[in-house]
Amino acid sequence: MTIFLLRHITRRFHLFLDSCSQAILFGIFPLAKGAFSNSFRAHRRQFLSSRITKHTGSPGQKRLVISRHRFYSPFMPGEKKKSHKRLQLWIEAGTLVLLGGCGAFYSQQEVFIYSAWRFWHGKTTFIERPAPKCELAIPEHPAVDSWVSWFSEKNHNGFQIQLDRARFYAVPAQEIFMRRGLPKDLVYVALIESGFSPAARSHAKASGIWQFIPMTGSRFGLAQNKWIDERRHPMKAAKAAADYLSLLFNQFGSWSLALAAYNAGENTVQGALDKSGLNTFWDLMEKGSLPAETRDYVPKVFAAVKITRNPDLYGFRPDSERLIALNETVLVPGGLKLSWVGKQIGVPEKLLEKSNPELCQSITPPGYSKYELRLPIGTGDDLLTALARHPPQEGKPVRKASGSSPASYRVKSGDTLSGIAERHRCSVTALAAINGMKRSQPLKVGRTLKLPAGGPTQPPSKVQSKRGKVSRSTSGSSRKSLPNG
Repeated sequence: MTIFLLRHITRRFHLFLDSCSQAILFGIFPLAKGAFSNSFRAHRRQFLSSRITKHTGSPGQKRLVISRHRFYSPFMPGEKKKSHKRLQLWIEAGTLVLLGGCGAFYSQQEVFIYSAWRFWHGKTTFIERPAPKCELAIPEHPAVDSWVSWFSEKNHNGFQIQLDRARFYAVPAQEIFMRRGLPKDLVYVALIESGFSPAARSHAKASGIWQFIPMTGSRFGLAQNKWIDERRHPMKAAKAAADYLSLLFNQFGSWSLALAAYNAGENTVQGALDKSGLNTFWDLMEKGSLPAETRDYVPKVFAAVKITRNPDLYGFRPDSERLIALNETVLVPGGLKLSWVGKQIGVPEKLLEKSNPELCQSITPPGYSKYELRLPIGTGDDLLTALARHPPQEGKPVRKASGSSPASYRVKSGDTLSGIAERHRCSVTALAAINGMKRSQPLKVGRTLKLPAGGPTQPPSKVQSKRGKVSRSTSGSSRKSLPNG
């Protein structure tokens, strides 16, 4: 910092010298030259008029005398003329030397000062400092501050509603992220994506709290069929989001670029880096190399994290005592109707549907021997007791008929477990479980796989809840432009 200040003072001194030289050249010198010229003309007129007055010859002789005096006669007395001449030459020579030297300093300094200022300013403000994978550092950038102001002032009530909704999902999701060695504050990506709404759906058919599109959901093992859409499962989608963000950080080496890739796709971000030759998200943002939605998305995530780290400072109610899970998980058989479950434990069916947003119908997916059903805390034992007394039968909440042999499929070259599950409209988890294998286990060509029982279904991309219309994302999918001021 001291070296920078000394350089700054030196350059300012050069600017001062340059100003002085220009003042001498364009101010003092013309005035001095004009004064000398006027003096020369005055002496010349006086000398010639005295000579012409004393001469009594003809007009031709007068002209001869004048021409002779113009050619031979000095315009000023000898010594005075020499001193003025020397002074004039010294001023001209000194001005040229000063102008040439300071002009060279000025031309170098103009480029150098700008580049040094950008480098210094970038190191402290625009470029995020390198941080380990487990740490999420908030950059001091005007775009982040602008969104903090927007959330805390202009959209205060809306942001508070989203914070209140987050209490149902934030803490369990943070545990998932920390187990994977990721910053726990990354869970607030979901606040920007969907406002922590499991029913959120975007124009790009992204669904759930973490807004996975069908292709990315299948890529990370989220089942999508007639019975369930695990993109809307709060915890399973959180695990997929943690895996995806971890992969993106490993690829790009910074959380700002990883977040940009989560929004726009890794191919879009990598293409922008390769085409521009830049290295950071903030440089890509300033140059406009990324979509406008992504340029806003990353500062919005950082702004949300900055607020949640100190909510009282921005006038929000953290309500930390209520940041607890309100549901417990019970293993139940597939084909179990939620209406029957509600009657056994005294809970409305709508509340069960809200607690299990991944269910596309009011029934647990057939084909599962054990399905994790979320119930209000304190009701799990009641359901297990009811299942022990009255096991599901025909006409009651039933499983798929167990007497029939399950369908089968012979593995071909290029097949994957997720591809087979999607083709036959079943869950990857159910397919792996019924064949006694892991979801990540590679397939051997020619192997015969058992398929879970289930009827024909719609394609995954057309999965939609029958419990009412799905809402669009209010924060992540319908992006706002950067607020002014």
